[in-house]
Amino acid sequence: MAIDLEQYLKPTKKGGGLVDKPEKLQQAMRISPHVQFIGVHNLKPFQEDFFKSKINSFYSKILKNYFNNVRYFAAEVKLHEKKDAGRQKHSIHLRLALPSKTFSAEYAGFDLDTPLSRAIKALETELVRHREKTRERREDFNMGRKQAMRREFSEKAREEKFEGIKERGAKVRLSEKRK
Repeated sequence: MAIDLEQYLKPTKKGGGLVDKPEKLQQAMRISPHVQFIGVHNLKPFQEDFFKSKINSFYSKILKNYFNNVRYFAAEVKLHEKKDAGRQKHSIHLRLALPSKTFSAEYAGFDLDTPLSRAIKALETELVRHREKTRERREDFNMGRKQAMRREFSEKAREEKFEGIKERGAKVRLSEKRK
């Protein structure tokens, strides 16, 4: 369950600080400063709790599986033509910023869960693509001359070793092969 920062970070009546009780300060410090919720106050309380819990679990998954250096993660809910009765259309906008790139995904639908899960899935696929693309670049480039020579030497040695295994059917040491 997410905690609203505004309830804790208000000036105290005495004018001393932003938080009046030490336990509230500890609770406020556990909140990730990178997650921003926009437009959540327009939702019903149970929808707000659901939305915040789903976003927080996705954010922890991002930190665990993909990237640690997240600048900010913004989750925005927009309500189209607020109605008293009938179905309400929700629009979900997710933005995630890394130092190198910003990702975004948005979906709209009449149920809160459907566009939220689709936006999360779309953002996750973008993150996976970016991670794989940067992994390939790291393997090909960013390698110094000495590192490239070591890799080339080890590949040649490995090939020689496996050629000897194929020829004799037993392991051949590199020192024996070179003699």
